[in-house]
Amino acid sequence: MNVPLRKPNWAQRELLSHSPLFAGLAPKLLDELSRASRLLEVPAQSVLFEAGDPVREAYVLVSGTLKRSTILAGETKKVIELAQSQQLLGLGEAFSASRYASSGKTITPCIVVAIDIHKLRAIVRQDLDLSWRIIQAMAERQCAVEFDVTGYHYGLTGTQRLLDYLIELAGGHPGLAGETTVTLKTSKKIIAARIGMTPESLSRSLRLLSESGVIVVDGRNVHIQNAALLNTEVGNTKQRVNFSRKSKKAAAGLAKSLSPGVLINLCGRPRLLSQRMAAAWALIGQNISPAKAAVRLRQLHAQMERTLARLESLGLPGDLAEQLQAVQAIWPRYWAALSEVEPALENASAVLELSEEMLEAIDLLARQAAVHVALPAAHYVNIAGRNRMLSQRIGKLFLFREWGLSDEATLQRLGASCCEFESNLAELKRSGVGVPELVAQLSEVTEQWQRFESVLLPSLQHASKSRHALAALAEGERLLRHVDTTVKLYERLAK
Repeated sequence: MNVPLRKPNWAQRELLSHSPLFAGLAPKLLDELSRASRLLEVPAQSVLFEAGDPVREAYVLVSGTLKRSTILAGETKKVIELAQSQQLLGLGEAFSASRYASSGKTITPCIVVAIDIHKLRAIVRQDLDLSWRIIQAMAERQCAVEFDVTGYHYGLTGTQRLLDYLIELAGGHPGLAGETTVTLKTSKKIIAARIGMTPESLSRSLRLLSESGVIVVDGRNVHIQNAALLNTEVGNTKQRVNFSRKSKKAAAGLAKSLSPGVLINLCGRPRLLSQRMAAAWALIGQNISPAKAAVRLRQLHAQMERTLARLESLGLPGDLAEQLQAVQAIWPRYWAALSEVEPALENASAVLELSEEMLEAIDLLARQAAVHVALPAAHYVNIAGRNRMLSQRIGKLFLFREWGLSDEATLQRLGASCCEFESNLAELKRSGVGVPELVAQLSEVTEQWQRFESVLLPSLQHASKSRHALAALAEGERLLRHVDTTVKLYERLAK
């Protein structure tokens, strides 16, 4: 596993000097550590050390992912740590034990610096700054273990433990707004074992966090929506949302009643889905990532079915129930056009018009819900929701325009949608004063909107229509995540 390098000491010195623990160490001491170390390139699924092995070296993880585990009573294996960032592995064991109590196995290929333990301990005794860093690292680990144990035994749900784990991966201190992206570098099975869950429970918790607007899952990437982590109430900006256990009676009550903000958001969400479905159909027709677009279209269909079914189950009052029926009358025709009509340019105009008809019916339902609620904040939930839809309507119209449907009506709709988005954003900014995370989130939306708007224009950077479309849609997805979080913040304020 040794890396064949002409100057291994130089490589080890360079890596250690940039690690959080050893950065700033005196050059003389750094040289001593480098001479007493080895550089290892460890393949995936390799055992670095096993429980019971003598502690002869301390291992500094430079890159890659490694799990530390131990065997409990009954031969049950417990994952105690998933190491993904640069750190000294098994810190407590390295400085307090003669033999490892845990086993370390790589998940992905890893680069590791192995330091002679006697030399490391001697240098720690010499250097006060390094000693202090070791104490800090051990203290942080101790706090993490204490709160992990406390949460596990005293009522934290699996969903809360998962959220805490994701925040830990993100560095522990997400910003006030925008998003923080973490990558799950290991399997769900291993992550579930680390936080004391089954893989099935982990999947359910990911879905709950997604539905709550706290995260957006995109393959192995998880986009934590920073502002959505907070309970958006004036004067209570430091309190994070929590997923504590609820009694069956309380859960039943929540299932039967929705807050005004949740109702408006739910009524307006099909607007977004309808536009994304048309965009997916256009991607298939233009042969732009057609397999991925087809999967997305099926997923959006399932989301639309669930949303309409939930709205119907609420027993909406008169005018809302009538408008929901109007939406449900159009929906079968719209889905038939998307699923049964060949995605081709000659059919694009008919599908586009159906998407607009569907949008108009759903938009009326959302506006009626805002009027029915009769709260000042309800108007802003609807406006924020409409901007969420516009972010995707603009993308839809852009795709149809690039496909060749550049008639006056399409261009007029595209221009009007861009103007309305900016107008709505200005109105939301005026309303958000006094809620710090809302102000910060709207600032993030503004920046992302400018990036999205600029990429819609033809550019020499994009050598083909396909690349141009993918670039625009990628920026549109980022904008959607930012705007969706904004809707969630307004939803919480409408109580």
